[in-house]
Amino acid sequence: MAKQERGQETKQRISQVALELFKKKGFNKVTVDEIIQNAESSKGAFYNHFTSKHDIFAEKFREIDYFYVEKLFPELESEDDLETKLKSFLTMQMEYIEEDLGWDVVRTIYEQELNTERESFFQNPERPLYHFLHKLFDEGRRQEIFREDLTTEQMVEVLIRAMRGILYDWAMRKGSYKLAVEQKPLFEVVIRGLRQ
Repeated sequence: MAKQERGQETKQRISQVALELFKKKGFNKVTVDEIIQNAESSKGAFYNHFTSKHDIFAEKFREIDYFYVEKLFPELESEDDLETKLKSFLTMQMEYIEEDLGWDVVRTIYEQELNTERESFFQNPERPLYHFLHKLFDEGRRQEIFREDLTTEQMVEVLIRAMRGILYDWAMRKGSYKLAVEQKPLFEVVIRGLRQ
């Protein structure tokens, strides 16, 4: 196995172990030493790939975007009805977040996003999520499905804020409800408000 492949494998193992520990014990109760021990790695290897345990979340965000690009968007490509496409996207997104991340990881992500010393990943306009929503709302405005008195950017921002809101609420309530179920009435109201 090449050195680069081993390095990538080590990084993946550290990240996976860390996320499992965060989910099980809570982010603040997990130390770098504990991550290293459970990943059967070294401090040098950890700091070769991450500057801190917070960086593991940045990696997870990239995985979420990878999930969008590799799995979610291709599945939605064949759907012609834009409103159905948007609702399907929201359902699949929330299922993924609930099943693969969990409420405590989401809570910790929000804590990190509120740190003003860090650059916000949520607000990066280059994320595939923003491109997908821009394209969908642009097309919806051309087809006269969505409102003309709001710009595409404004509609994207409304939807993104609604996403953040339900995720924040779900994390604050310690995952006490099924995110994939409860998102439906919320986004139905939001989408109804964006329709022509």
